Amino acid sequence: RQFNQLCRQLDLFGGQLLAIDGTKVKAVNAADQNWTQTKLEKQSARLETRLTEYLAALDAADREEGPRPAAAPTAAQLQAKIAPLRARQEEVQAAIATLQKEGVTESSATDPDSRAMRSKGRHVVGYNVQGVADAKHHLLVSTTVTNAASDQGQLAPMAQAAKAELKIEQADVVADGGYVKSQDIKDCQDAGLEPHLPAVQNSPSERAGQYGKEDFRYDAARDVYHCPAGAELTRRRQMEDKGRVLFTYDHPPACAKCPLKSRCTSAGHRTISRWEHEERLERMAAAVRAAPEKLGRRKTIIEHCWGTLHWLLPGGFLVKGLKKVGAEVSLAHWAYNLKRALAVVGLEKLLAAVKNLVAGAGGGRASAGTAA
Repeated sequence: RQFNQLCRQLDLFGGQLLAIDGTKVKAVNAADQNWTQTKLEKQSARLETRLTEYLAALDAADREEGPRPAAAPTAAQLQAKIAPLRARQEEVQAAIATLQKEGVTESSATDPDSRAMRSKGRHVVGYNVQGVADAKHHLLVSTTVTNAASDQGQLAPMAQAAKAELKIEQADVVADGGYVKSQDIKDCQDAGLEPHLPAVQNSPSERAGQYGKEDFRYDAARDVYHCPAGAELTRRRQMEDKGRVLFTYDHPPACAKCPLKSRCTSAGHRTISRWEHEERLERMAAAVRAAPEKLGRRKTIIEHCWGTLHWLLPGGFLVKGLKKVGAEVSLAHWAYNLKRALAVVGLEKLLAAVKNLVAGAGGGRASAGTAA
């Protein structure tokens, strides 16, 4: 934070366009020392299948009266195979029971805080590092660590943390589609941070290649939707979904005789849902259309930050636990910003700024607390 203060004094932060992204970093926990309930249940099923096969073979060996084929295992050999399988099955069942008792779905033996995540097409047991980079010189503004595998839900907290760090009132924020969450978008806008996120096709109709919600025009004055065939879908009911209030619109008679129905829905009729704050999403979509270049700059602003972070953390984290891992990320964050600041202003100017900062903070007392 002190170094961020120094960078603000050197005018290295623009505070106008911020990019948010996350990267997965390996924890001190091997993949075979991480278990989910699903993984354990699959392992239990495989063990049960093998046990059934060996027990059936043992029964057959006991019933067999004639000479035993040379290649057939003896009863003693089968018992030797069954014993470790039963022991392992007991361990797996005990692990499942522990997860259920603790009310969790995943456990890691070496680093209990680490979780299984997907990174670049492969599975890794680690942490999700979240960061905000400023567009002016690609300095990292704020970083944090979570063991949640998904980026969803991180947009508003990260944007607001960057706002507080930079001491700004408003800015544009760009992120990828993994951050799309209606409430986060509204929270950012309420905080003066205008989000720019790509449109995400997540409705069943869109995934099936049919008309999407954007093909239906909303008339705010009359509170109706106009479908591609020209029919009006009116509000029918209100419901709650995951804490959000939604209104549904439809026109079943029009759908029944519509020539475009096959391109719209495979159900009896098409329904459109509208969030009570849907105008906030429409506002974001309009902002993206008006300035698509902002969203287009996202990768160039923050992706190389993660490249440097992984270079600073080769092979993953060295420590265990969410708190210590957070400290390790803070050190890497500071090291990255130091490299960037040196590249932008040079060593002589940076050292002069450091001396001024230390002098202004009280000399020796401040130098003892000079922070990463």
